Amino acid sequence: MKKLLLCLFLISSIFLNGCFSYRDINTVVFVTSVIFDIDKDNNPVIYLELFKPARSASKSSQKAERVVLKGKGKTAFEAMFNINLASSYAIDYTQNKAIIYTERAAKYGVNYFFDVFERDYNFVLRPCMAVYKGDVERLGNVTFGEEQFVGLFLTDLIDNSGSSSRTIESIIDDFIVRASGASKTTVLTEIKISDDEPQPTLVVDGGDIIKNGKMVENLPKSDGEAYNFLIDDVGNGSMEIADPKHPDKYISLRIENSKTKTKIDYSGKKMNVKKIINTKATVVETQEYLKLSDEEKKAVQKGAEENIISLCTNVFNKYKAKDLDIFKISNEAENKYGEDFISKHKNLIKDTVLEIEPHVFISSPGRSYEYKE
Repeated sequence: MKKLLLCLFLISSIFLNGCFSYRDINTVVFVTSVIFDIDKDNNPVIYLELFKPARSASKSSQKAERVVLKGKGKTAFEAMFNINLASSYAIDYTQNKAIIYTERAAKYGVNYFFDVFERDYNFVLRPCMAVYKGDVERLGNVTFGEEQFVGLFLTDLIDNSGSSSRTIESIIDDFIVRASGASKTTVLTEIKISDDEPQPTLVVDGGDIIKNGKMVENLPKSDGEAYNFLIDDVGNGSMEIADPKHPDKYISLRIENSKTKTKIDYSGKKMNVKKIINTKATVVETQEYLKLSDEEKKAVQKGAEENIISLCTNVFNKYKAKDLDIFKISNEAENKYGEDFISKHKNLIKDTVLEIEPHVFISSPGRSYEYKE
């Protein structure tokens, strides 16, 4: 058997070849981001950010070139196909990192420019998704420091800040699941170009709520932490609470990990939802000396738990009043009670009563014991 496998390996190594030379890859340009806009007639306008490899094999140090091509059409696919007419290279979408919608395209309807990503085999379901607020031409032309590709920069930006408890993170496969779920509601990352830095840079600035395929509301980054706690999307991050001994001062906690468990029960008139939030945290900063004795430790834990209850309850009630189920309540109910239940309770979020049960565990006092008054 081993001899047979060895013979098969030798035959395959002779007859099956990979890329022959650098010339093969130089016939292709790779998409790093797809940017959707609309014209005055609401037809899609698409910008493809392309990675064009260096052409010469002898110039290995030559940098790849960034190219942006623009296409228009009655549909997203037609606009993309028309871009092919302006490119002497084959356009490859397998390395795409980001799908970005302008604010006006998102308000008109993400669903009008999305179906192609589900149906066409050329597209992958890994890219992040975002809504961009600003001038689309500027996004197409700007570069950010050492990284000239918007798609790569955005991916790194979200990866680096994705561990933050306040960052709204969205990827295409999650969008498909939530947008097609019972609530038909999801949240996309919002990005903009900030001029507050020494040089313009792309920043994550909260999220945008998509309901029935259209952007209907902004979710500011100040609501991001509570939102992430409620949907079980807090890995680690930070939380600030009032000092129990000095109410005008603050204590900073580093969230090491967090897990939210959801229990739902329909009583006949109300949907009772209980969120059990278990969070492990460490004290990393105090504005006044804190010995962090057992008594003080319990006070800090209690303050953190009260903070979670207040934040989550306020954010939940805010979007409940707007009939925006961004917390996956209808999706959870559909999983438990079935589609017939959902068809009879169209506005389930309105009949939902939320209970928050937080458990915060302070794992260690950090180094605060080393500092004296």
